[in-house]
Amino acid sequence: MLSSQGRGLSSRAMKSTARLLPALVASLLLQACEPRPGVAPPAASAPAASSAQPAGAADDSPAALMAQAFSGWTSQAGHAVDVPSGEGTRKDRVLVSPTLVATLDADHRVLIVSGVPDDGHGQPEAAHATAVNLGLYGFEARAGRWFKTFERPSLAWTGSYGSPGELKVHAFGAGRAVLSVQTEDCGQGFCGQRLQLFALNPRDASELADQRLGGSATDATVGCDEWLQGKPLGAAETPDPITPGNCYDVRGEWRFEKPVDSAWPDLVITFTGTQASQDPKGGDVTRRIVDEQLVMRHDGTRYKVLSGRNPAQ
Repeated sequence: MLSSQGRGLSSRAMKSTARLLPALVASLLLQACEPRPGVAPPAASAPAASSAQPAGAADDSPAALMAQAFSGWTSQAGHAVDVPSGEGTRKDRVLVSPTLVATLDADHRVLIVSGVPDDGHGQPEAAHATAVNLGLYGFEARAGRWFKTFERPSLAWTGSYGSPGELKVHAFGAGRAVLSVQTEDCGQGFCGQRLQLFALNPRDASELADQRLGGSATDATVGCDEWLQGKPLGAAETPDPITPGNCYDVRGEWRFEKPVDSAWPDLVITFTGTQASQDPKGGDVTRRIVDEQLVMRHDGTRYKVLSGRNPAQ
């Protein structure tokens, strides 16, 4: 057992140690922070630079919108995407490129892209049977930039030889526009023209009309061209009998006409030319001069025939 004197000494030693301990710890910390001779102090880490790009396209140019619609797209190389095929539910790989930008109003654009089928080696096909896929991508302006609002990767397959045909945008105001697609296809002497119309809006698109504009078989049937011009032909000059299905030369010219009582313009197609004709009940095949007009009016959903007929259908 400790004496009272021993207990007093022990108590004083403990108090002294307690007073010295904070000073000792502080000294050790200062020594740890001081740079050692020949050793450079660690450099202060700088804030990491942000690599994130601003969202949305900087402008509404075809290239800027295209880069927003397809990550990794560049104008120097074909960009492959998979789209629904025009034949069933399978997918086709196409190489997309910008075709048109439709202005709907101050804040809405629609990017129209063409997709030519990939030949399997990253190159576009360009055979007679190569139709082109049209796709739509909508954009809206927010805070000075353009943001994608919808996508329609496959609106329609159209054209041939890797070309979509002649595309135009017709503005009708109030955020509404129409895309016209006019094509011509020839094979084995038969040629045909076609017109498709699509309504564009800030959220989607819909088909308005699909009409044949005309066609010709003068290069497909021996003697057809001469017969249509009124030249009498003998059996030897027409190895294949002239019929309405193999002898015609008709062309249509189309336009929009604004009626008084409709928000949409009428679709008017004027047909001219000559075609072989035969009464449905039989009889001789005769020449028929084509000079008629088809008028179609929008019924709130699509164009319907108002008057006339299409002799090329």
